[in-house]
Amino acid sequence: MTAPANAHETEAHRPFGPHPGLEPRRNPAARWVTILVGVTFLALSGLLARELWFHYQDQPFTSWVRPVLDFLGTRAVDAAAVTVGIIISLLGLWLIISSFMPRGRTHMQVESPASIWVRPVDVARKSTYAARAEVGGESVRSKADRKRVTVSVEDDGSGHVEELVQGAVGRELRRLSHPPAVAVKVLPRTGSSQQTAPQPVEPHRTDLDQVEEELR
Repeated sequence: MTAPANAHETEAHRPFGPHPGLEPRRNPAARWVTILVGVTFLALSGLLARELWFHYQDQPFTSWVRPVLDFLGTRAVDAAAVTVGIIISLLGLWLIISSFMPRGRTHMQVESPASIWVRPVDVARKSTYAARAEVGGESVRSKADRKRVTVSVEDDGSGHVEELVQGAVGRELRRLSHPPAVAVKVLPRTGSSQQTAPQPVEPHRTDLDQVEEELR
């Protein structure tokens, strides 16, 4: 067979280098539901296999399926039966809707030719060490999601701790494609913090540090 006439042209225009991959997503909502339904069907298939085995052996046995079928066939239609039917219908509707629900977004993309994604917890850790490297102290806490980072730091008495921390964290997160908003919460100083001046510490290396070194 011969190659298409435009094969060389296609290869020439194909970009080189790594290509961004798909965004990591949360497990689908129907995952565990599907597992439970599958386990239920396996149990029912085992039950039916038992019934067929004893049936074709021509031996007397106690059926587990017949009492259930007799109960369903002779049960009077009352308010309780209608309620159970409505609940089962709503459950089936929820299963159908959950199978089409989009998977939640759990990562944040780093500006890079390669496909690099970080979690909000990594961003929170990086923010904590950036704040410690800027103003020192051990009472620095951060929490983050895909849209916002909140850094809690003790007041050092200079009156500029909020601006310093916000600037330091913003510089550390500039490599993200969509940097989250940075909020700084200044806490009152404790007794131990007033007696001992905080000393800057070396920031802990995280995934963002390695990304910056690779891109330089």
